[in-house]
Amino acid sequence: MSHVIGIDIGTSGIKIGTINREGIFQLSNYESYPLHYNEEKVEVEIESLWGIVRRLLVKTATDIQNSGGRLEGISLSTFCHASVFLDEHGEPLLNGIMYMDKRGRKEAEELQEKRTSSANETIKNRIDPSMSSGVNVMWFKNNDPDAFEKVAYWGHLSSYILYRLTGRFVMDWTQASFTGLYNITDYCWSKEMLDMADIDEELMPPVVNPLEVIGKVVKVDPVIDGIPVITGAADTACASLAIGLQPNEMFESVGTSNVLTVCTDDSSQLDDRLLNRCHVLENQWLSHGPMSTPGASIEWFYQEFLKDTNHDNKKEVLNHYAKASSLGANGVFFLPYMFGERAPIWDGLARGVFFGLHLNTSKADMLQSIYEGCAFGLRQIYDIIQERYKVNNISSFCAIGGGAKNVYWGQIKADVLNADINIKEISEAAVLGSCLIASKSVGFISSFEDGKINNACYHYLTPSCENKNEYEELYSFFCDIYPSVKHLFKKNPSIYS
Repeated sequence: MSHVIGIDIGTSGIKIGTINREGIFQLSNYESYPLHYNEEKVEVEIESLWGIVRRLLVKTATDIQNSGGRLEGISLSTFCHASVFLDEHGEPLLNGIMYMDKRGRKEAEELQEKRTSSANETIKNRIDPSMSSGVNVMWFKNNDPDAFEKVAYWGHLSSYILYRLTGRFVMDWTQASFTGLYNITDYCWSKEMLDMADIDEELMPPVVNPLEVIGKVVKVDPVIDGIPVITGAADTACASLAIGLQPNEMFESVGTSNVLTVCTDDSSQLDDRLLNRCHVLENQWLSHGPMSTPGASIEWFYQEFLKDTNHDNKKEVLNHYAKASSLGANGVFFLPYMFGERAPIWDGLARGVFFGLHLNTSKADMLQSIYEGCAFGLRQIYDIIQERYKVNNISSFCAIGGGAKNVYWGQIKADVLNADINIKEISEAAVLGSCLIASKSVGFISSFEDGKINNACYHYLTPSCENKNEYEELYSFFCDIYPSVKHLFKKNPSIYS
């Protein structure tokens, strides 16, 4: 039986999945890896990460071979973004600079100020370190010009993995969309933005279709050498394929971060209060409303206050505590900006805030306020989408990811957004989407509709009429808190860096 492999590189681990010619999907292998935090730096050791990818690929390919199968293609799904700088020999000059890294903030502000309305009409995104990897190039050039002179290749982590597999250094258009330098309507680098950023166009990698077979595996391991490699795409674009997202539809992905994504075939709808990118499918675009740390905020609370509860099921422990509180968290509000925030406020200096603590506040109230604060932040993004985009039945959407299966939290979101939420059984959408890209490119399927996996419903949530009315007033109050304190985040960032 013929198989293809999909690789999914997330922000904390790497998953490998397979699909055979009959459309049977299986998650095969997983391994975690660390990020390195130091003041404003957030980095990943790309050579170590490549070692994990190589090891998992060889193991999965060997398993396929030992079962009498044949491997016919490999594709890639990768978070977006980590900037990679290589010398002429293909050796890294720096660790990968993660999208959470704050060192390019000054360069981002300068480029945002220079940006013209004509450039804005083509890149369709604001300039921010978390969504514009081009500022990493500016930062490196400004802060270590001698080392920058050695740069022969710049791209994203996906570019590096493809380079190690095939010897070709390229970037797919879903990733290029998040450089701040790419014209996402004409599918080319923006000369105007490159000139404003003072970046030589010769440094820009070739941008390719995510479905393109860019080469074959070269001198990695005999078990995978010679296998065709398909470019692949950014993780949320892959997930959109996996769930069969169509233009004018929306879905939520829930993990460390929390993202509302809407698909459109009308680029005039794109709003730079969200992240905008080319979809895998040409002449379709995805707009993302990404909150950086909702899942991480819940995990932080668990690790700091509940990890000694001696219970195997973390979700049950969390929800047991939260249910001891009540709607409104007894007057406590939480700003869920634990490491800066992307949508809706775009403030890398923002930090988490508990507002309204009093002597009767319990751990349960604090946890409930985290759940509610994350839901209120999501509501702000939802309101932008409702205002700007044509969405079929916006009051009903699906949710995917491990965090989506927290039904208690999901119900709060349904009440706050006044929307039905269809929690899908599928939890590995990005790696599945990567497998589907490979399947399409090697001819297992003729269209993505042919390869669509049955997305069974895990749980269906509907808003409570009573709760949604109470949450409306609380949401209005929540929206006033950040504007009242945002000047303090900028006053002396070194206090909490």
